[in-house]
Amino acid sequence: MAKYRRTYERIFVDELSRLAGQNGGTVRNPKLRETLKWDESRYNRIKTQLVESNQILLGKGQGGSVGLPQTKKSHKLKLFISYSHADENLKDKLTHHLGPLKRLHLIETWSDRNIKAGDNWGDEISKELETADIVLLLVSIDFINSKYCYDIELERALERSDEGSAIVIPVILRACLWQGAPFSKLQALPKDAKAVTSWSDQDEAFANVADGIKQAAERLIASRID
Repeated sequence: MAKYRRTYERIFVDELSRLAGQNGGTVRNPKLRETLKWDESRYNRIKTQLVESNQILLGKGQGGSVGLPQTKKSHKLKLFISYSHADENLKDKLTHHLGPLKRLHLIETWSDRNIKAGDNWGDEISKELETADIVLLLVSIDFINSKYCYDIELERALERSDEGSAIVIPVILRACLWQGAPFSKLQALPKDAKAVTSWSDQDEAFANVADGIKQAAERLIASRID
């Protein structure tokens, strides 16, 4: 299997986002190039490609700095995570890998661990599921055997998928017999729907999943702008 790698453009944007911080702003070119450890030729080539595709902006003045378009913040998507508590450790690892997407202001994640003490958990889950732009189904045998995940969250998620009001993405965490499930018609992640725990490098698997979610989020945002 070919090893998954981030593109130079992705590396550039991720590092720019990290240096700019949550409040955005611009980063001086010398600082960013030094952090990336790139020669000037590669840096300028990738920077030009990103500017031409409107993924970054040049700072005012002599173009000595770059920044991310601030409009991305207003298009942040809500991502609902449906999972079995038996897979909480894997869910947390995936959430960790989604960090770069949060820094790019593409998504904000929600799972039942966001429910506060005293909240009606059923109402909170229903509300978040109804307003989510993307629903992740973290698939394992425990997810399939969970009455709540399978009969309630999954059913409504697929209804919203059929309505076109949300994107539903199965993420195969652990090998199980899922091919006959109602969600099997949907394109699953990671690549080739190979279970995350079957990869020799789970970080590589989660990076592949995060990249697939990023592409889906960018397509959805672009469709709304158009």
